[in-house]
Amino acid sequence: MSLFQSRYEGSDGVERSTSFENGYVANALIGKEWGIGKAKRNFVTFDTKFTTSGGRPYTPIDLEATRANAGREVLQEDKAYSKTYPDYLRLDVKLGVRLNSKSKKMSHQFFVDLQNITNRENVFVDRYNPVTDRINTVYQNGFFPDFMYRIQF
Repeated sequence: MSLFQSRYEGSDGVERSTSFENGYVANALIGKEWGIGKAKRNFVTFDTKFTTSGGRPYTPIDLEATRANAGREVLQEDKAYSKTYPDYLRLDVKLGVRLNSKSKKMSHQFFVDLQNITNRENVFVDRYNPVTDRINTVYQNGFFPDFMYRIQF
């Protein structure tokens, strides 16, 4: 776990947060392999990772100024990094099989990596949408299954 603060002083002499001042980041990783077969040369694997961090600071969009600027986004620079997105949370689980050759010079690995299994909608960014004339929140990927095959030699 890391606890931190990230600040800067602007040319106006005001000290503000930076885009990195989310306060904390924590990761927890757990993994286990079980030998299978008579020679215990092959393995079933299980890995999980939990990641969390404080909400990322951002500069709010000036909606009226954006409208007056032909829809090109204008930020409230006097309020730089004054708002924060919700905390980030993500849980991943990976299950796999590793098949090792008798000579141990080559292995085949098959995995299913279930990313963000809680399907949490972590905020990526807020953007002005000229079609709806609103500020919309863009989210990161929700649940994402990833299937992998790897050969090592």
